[in-house]
Amino acid sequence: MDTQRLPLLREYDFPSSVPLVGPLIRLVRRFLYGLTAKWAMWFLIQQQNQINRTIEDWLRAQEDRLRAQEAWLVDLDRDMTILARTVAEREIRQRYLARMPESSRSVNQIQPDA
Repeated sequence: MDTQRLPLLREYDFPSSVPLVGPLIRLVRRFLYGLTAKWAMWFLIQQQNQINRTIEDWLRAQEDRLRAQEAWLVDLDRDMTILARTVAEREIRQRYLARMPESSRSVNQIQPDA
């Protein structure tokens, strides 16, 4: 989701494409709409716009949370790679020491690891 806000809902404009009397038809439609449904529709539009804003904010929060989780997973992957390398090095060292004769093994264990 990009950083732009979602467009708000608006009332219908009641256009008319009838030649000459189109503006009169539009005026009558708007008048009847104002008498019958304008206030209910206005309330519903406001309510839906609030719901849309709430959902948009929630989606942005989820996006931020996902970015944080991705960063955490990258760090975890790096740590797991280091751990796997360390385990492999220790296994190689253990196999090497298991093949050495007993006398030279005690000498190598006294010396610190490089």
